[in-house]
Amino acid sequence: MRKILILAGDVTGNIGDMAIAESTIAELNAQFRGAHITLVADRDKAAKNFPGAHVIPKGVLGLGALIKTALSCDLAICGGGGLFQDDDSRIKMPYWGLRVALARLLGARVVGYCLGVGPLTHGLSRFFGRLAFACMSVVSVRDPIAYEVAKGLTSRPVSIIPDPAIALAPASTEEADKLLQDHGVPSDGSPLIGVAVRKWFHRRGSYIPHQVAFRLGLRRTEGGGSFDRMTTQLADVLDQLVRRHHAHIVFMPTYNVTHEGDDQVCEEIIKKMHSQRTSLIRISEPSLYKSVAGRLKVLLGGRMHPTIFAAGMGTPVVGLSYNPKFRGFFQLIGCPDKLISIEDFVEKKMTGKLLELIEDSLGASGDGLPATASRLVERYRDFNTTIARMVLQT
Repeated sequence: MRKILILAGDVTGNIGDMAIAESTIAELNAQFRGAHITLVADRDKAAKNFPGAHVIPKGVLGLGALIKTALSCDLAICGGGGLFQDDDSRIKMPYWGLRVALARLLGARVVGYCLGVGPLTHGLSRFFGRLAFACMSVVSVRDPIAYEVAKGLTSRPVSIIPDPAIALAPASTEEADKLLQDHGVPSDGSPLIGVAVRKWFHRRGSYIPHQVAFRLGLRRTEGGGSFDRMTTQLADVLDQLVRRHHAHIVFMPTYNVTHEGDDQVCEEIIKKMHSQRTSLIRISEPSLYKSVAGRLKVLLGGRMHPTIFAAGMGTPVVGLSYNPKFRGFFQLIGCPDKLISIEDFVEKKMTGKLLELIEDSLGASGDGLPATASRLVERYRDFNTTIARMVLQT
């Protein structure tokens, strides 16, 4: 029996990281029949979500179990997702660099797995990035932007392997349709426009992670003037889409914990809209979210993984980016022109441009997106096959 350790992101609060872990575990179980997979996460919350893995707790409480697992594992996976960055906190890269180094010192073969890399604007972050990559047998990143950052930090070959969420199996269309029906979404042929945006205005780059700073009362729950302008402008764009296309707006927030509050952002936009043709759906299961994304005509994504879910289902996407990772993913799917930075949208009042991008997508049929998504899934699975052969030959 092969033993595999997964060092992952926040699988208990973020539907994107949940999707990454779920897809990774499914793929590993397919590649390594009967493997014993250990996931480092919040044990109480994560165990029921990942029945294909044994969960050990994060932090100091799980350190003993982590050391024991790393000593005996055949493979340690770091990723996937946007782990290697410092726009949230400068402590993030020291944290990940030391975790990877510990696993390697304990004898584990470490694979950098579909990593999001960058921005890494601080020297300390780049130092620990180099340390982490030096401890890896294989380095893979999830998009061309991450590739450019990573290749400057390691002499090892770097592969571009898409985010695991692209390969997540969706729930059935029947489940998706029932959920939409239960939330009053019309099935009369009206174009459904999905919206998944976030609050992006908290201060970045300090040593204290946003979640911790929020708990300590060091960051506000509201977003200030920029947040107000963002929600007002989005409400205007969405109202115009309803008037001009008889569209129905389906708000699909993904990170609904207190310190992020994506659902609160959606509620604020709804308050400012004149139209009543809106639905707010809180979906906690990644596979169901992906299936619902497949029922949309277009998705406006201000979070990364909603756009990955939608693109994986062949649904056209338009992005409001707050991080270079958006540019990397939109390059990967061949849609670099379907993206506006959230700063430009707010400060330059680019409501007309956003409306144009969404309307162009409403008239599209995916523009080859389904075929692109299939190729990306195939690339991801080929990579896993290569990793499996490497491990099984030892």
